[in-house]
Amino acid sequence: MKNMTMRGRVSLYRFFPLLLSWLRMTQRRWRVATMLPTLLLAGVMVFSATLHAVVPVPENFVLIRGGEFTMGSPESEFHHEGNEAQHQVRLSSFYMSKYAVTVSEFKSFVEATGYQTDIEKGGYSQNWRHGVSGSVRPESEANHPVICVSWNDAVAYCEWMSKKSGKTYRLPTEAEREYACRAGTTTPFNTGKNLTTEQANYHGYYPYANNPQGVNRRNTVPVNSFSPNAWGLYNMHGNVFEWCSDWFGDRYYDDCKASGTVSNPVGPATGSLRVLRGGVWGSYAMLCRSAYRGRGNPGRGQHDDVGFRLVFVP
Repeated sequence: MKNMTMRGRVSLYRFFPLLLSWLRMTQRRWRVATMLPTLLLAGVMVFSATLHAVVPVPENFVLIRGGEFTMGSPESEFHHEGNEAQHQVRLSSFYMSKYAVTVSEFKSFVEATGYQTDIEKGGYSQNWRHGVSGSVRPESEANHPVICVSWNDAVAYCEWMSKKSGKTYRLPTEAEREYACRAGTTTPFNTGKNLTTEQANYHGYYPYANNPQGVNRRNTVPVNSFSPNAWGLYNMHGNVFEWCSDWFGDRYYDDCKASGTVSNPVGPATGSLRVLRGGVWGSYAMLCRSAYRGRGNPGRGQHDDVGFRLVFVP
C-alpha cells in the first residue's frame, strides 16, 4: 500500500511539470494567434512599401483606385445626348497625370526625336508651337496644354515616354477618363449641378442650364489652374478636349448596357473617329459635362482646342 502511494506521488510530480509546460505553450500560441492580424497587416505594409520602391510612381501622377460607377448621363440631365446611355462599369486601379501634357513637355519630345506632327506633315502653318491666336506661343505659355496635336501624335508621345523611362504610358480609356473626372460624383460636373468660369475655363457667355454668365478668356490657361477635383486632377472640365484611346461608337453605350456590368471597357473594335473628353476653352458649359462625348479624326491635328493627358501603368 505504501509503494502504491509512492508511485502515485511520483506520477503527480511528473504530471505537474508537463501540465505547466503545456499551459505555457498554449499561452504562447494564444499570443501568436492574437497578434496574427497585426502581423499580417505589417506584412502587407512592408510588401506595399517594397513594391512602391521597386516601381516608383512618376511625379505628378495620382492613384485612381478602381471601383464600379454609373457611366453616361440620365435622360433628365440637361443636354443629355442619345449616345450617353447609362450603364455600369467596373474599373481596375490606375495612375493618371494631374495635368494635361504641356507645351514645354511636348517640346522636349520633339527636340529629342525630331518628330513631325500630323499637322506639320500636312503643311499647315499653325502647329503645336502656336497658341489659339495662331501666333507662336510666348515662353509664359510653356505651362499651358499643348494643342494642335492629333491622336497619332499623342500616342507617339506616349511611346516615347515609355521607351525613355522603361515604364508604360498610354492614353486613358474613355471609361477611365469619365471615372477620374467624376471623382465619385453623379452630377453633370464634378463641381455639382453647375460649372462656373471661376472653376473651369470655357466660354462663359454660354453657362449651363441658364445659370449666370461668366467670362470668356479666349485662350487656354496653365494646366494647374483652378482647384483640382476630389481626386487631385486639374482641368478635367474645360481648357482643352483630351484624346482617349477608344474608337468612338455612337451606340456603344447601348451595347454595354445590354451586357450588364462591363469590366475595363476599351471601346469598339473599329471605327473612324477617336473619343475626346472634357470640353474646351471656347465651348459651351454643356460640352464640359462629365458624360459628354466628343470625337475627332485621329490623323487630324489642326484643332486649337485638343490636347491629352497620360495614364501610367506600373
